[in-house]
Amino acid sequence: KKRKFLSFFNGLKLIIFVLFFLSGFCGILYQVVWLRKAFASFGIITPVISLVVSTFMLGLALGSWLGGRWVKDFRAKTGYSPILLYACAELTIGLGAFAVPYLFRLGDTFLLSAGQSGSAFYLLQSALLICISLLPWCFMMGTTFPFMMGFWRETIEKNSESFSFLYLSNVIGAMMGAILPAFVLIELFGFSNTLMIAATINFLIAGISFYMAYACRG
Repeated sequence: KKRKFLSFFNGLKLIIFVLFFLSGFCGILYQVVWLRKAFASFGIITPVISLVVSTFMLGLALGSWLGGRWVKDFRAKTGYSPILLYACAELTIGLGAFAVPYLFRLGDTFLLSAGQSGSAFYLLQSALLICISLLPWCFMMGTTFPFMMGFWRETIEKNSESFSFLYLSNVIGAMMGAILPAFVLIELFGFSNTLMIAATINFLIAGISFYMAYACRG
């Protein structure tokens, strides 16, 4: 029985590692492609780079902070495992693959109709549109850490290892996400299809996580 117990939790750790690896991969992939999309809509200028990166960092920070507050006592209040929150976050992130390019196109159309390209007011409008388009999905990316940590500590063990374990898998995935899009995926499939690949991965992560939430209900 002890061997089966240890085998189960080792298998669960591996699943969590793979899920967070894929999540980190998709996160950086989105950043790379969305930055290129922002260039196409708002111009290849330094402020666009700064805005995209800053919005990513702001969303991750806010998501991590508020996600940590939401996940606290989630099981006690709802009866559901925190992995359910993680599944919803990954599902929402996947929807961002469709939403962000559409929002960028709307923003581009709005700015063209407004005129004054290159003015300070134009740059301010661009900044607001980029932030509105990206922040919700970056926020959800930030929540994935506290949501999965809540599941880890509830299901496996209550110690500090959870953060380092998840961070390691996420960083490895992010490294691959920084390399593959530029040299492989974008070259082979283009921007739109690369986003669809990322969305499919997010939906797969969400599906597995929803199943885990069902298995851990009670």
